[in-house]
Amino acid sequence: MLKSKIKTHKSGRMYNQPHFFILNKGLNSGKPFKHYVCNSFVFLADDEDERDYYYFMLLGIWELRLLRPYLKGSVIEFVRLGDVVDVLEEVVNAVNTGNRKSFADVQKTLLQIEASQSNLHQQLSYLMQLRKSLFHSLLKRKAV
Repeated sequence: MLKSKIKTHKSGRMYNQPHFFILNKGLNSGKPFKHYVCNSFVFLADDEDERDYYYFMLLGIWELRLLRPYLKGSVIEFVRLGDVVDVLEEVVNAVNTGNRKSFADVQKTLLQIEASQSNLHQQLSYLMQLRKSLFHSLLKRKAV
């Protein structure tokens, strides 16, 4: 079933349905992105809930480095589409059959963490602009 949802992305292709990209080359193979990245697979979801569910599943797989044993290649490592599908199906089956905290609760927490992280990145950007501005005003005054 997942095999039909994950495709190799072709450059310049636009997608109308909810989707995300999965990096397939390098040591970060398997990392999901909400924006386009080179050398990636694309996950085509039926709706936004499905997209978010599989996005966070793949984010967990990437953070736990579950795809590392499947990396191929000697110079530039890569992961095969079939290996991504197999690992994703295995993890989804384990989550669905386990008596763990429901994924909906975990997903809400992950969304909150992502929002906090975005906020911190924005604050860091503002601090860098402030630092640059302070240096600019200090050096401009010294040069005159």
